[in-house]
Amino acid sequence: MTSIRAVAIGLLAGGAGALIFDPRGEGLDHVRLAMLMGLLAGQLLTIPVSLIGGVVWALARKGRPVRLYDLSMGPLLVALGALVVTQAWAVVNWLSTEPTPGGVGDPDGETSIELIAGLSGCLMVLVGLALLANGVRSSRRLARA
Repeated sequence: MTSIRAVAIGLLAGGAGALIFDPRGEGLDHVRLAMLMGLLAGQLLTIPVSLIGGVVWALARKGRPVRLYDLSMGPLLVALGALVVTQAWAVVNWLSTEPTPGGVGDPDGETSIELIAGLSGCLMVLVGLALLANGVRSSRRLARA
């Protein structure tokens, strides 16, 4: 469960990467494209770092109880994952229009990046649901004890 929590922290921290990329054109669609590309770049950096940090943290706390924060992180991750999926879908639909939108260099490359961003959003939803289920299960177990 610690590795799932570490992936969740990496996915959430990758959102800071959305502020890195500047849109190449004007309008909301260019902003969506740039933010999703930044999100992927941020997640590429933060997920491995958070996994290594999670392993070190788990080894350091071995035998001691783990603080439960799954009930707050799970729904947040599900909501942000759903937002990423809907925005990636909107960008893919925008990129598939004819003629090619102005300011986009390679529509096929951008489309593949946005499909990967959509998969990242799906992963966020799945990890969030796993955290939420673990939080509910843990709270029920603690309530019975």
